[in-house]
Amino acid sequence: MLKSFLQTAIADAKKQHKSGLVTVVGAKKFHFMSDTKWFLKQGFEEVEKIGSGFCLLAKKIYLEAENPKFNDSVKSGTCSEKNGIVVYYSNRCPFAGFHARNSITETAKKRNLPLKIIKIKTNKQAQNAPSPATIFSLVLTEIL
Repeated sequence: MLKSFLQTAIADAKKQHKSGLVTVVGAKKFHFMSDTKWFLKQGFEEVEKIGSGFCLLAKKIYLEAENPKFNDSVKSGTCSEKNGIVVYYSNRCPFAGFHARNSITETAKKRNLPLKIIKIKTNKQAQNAPSPATIFSLVLTEIL
């Protein structure tokens, strides 16, 4: 079934004259991330790996197309907020918002740490986040 879904995605990308498909995976198996080995067996190639253990895989439709790459914000892993705990989350998991607003908030209060919660709502926000793990990411910054 997954292979059939991939073939449908490739056909759709071709119809739209896209350069190919990309996915973010872990250099090793991460929870809630796609299976790297499976994608490599399907013809995807690793085009970039960053120090935090994430890899960008691409399956080009047009071989002359430029390789995709992570944005600089992902490569550096830094966020614009510089005080305490910063949580980024999106609607990709129904529990991420709950834990950001409840569990992490409670922990920050108990430890008297500043907390900023940022909900990722757009593709652009996700692409400019400090981590490619846009389901839920926690960044501990300098405490001012």
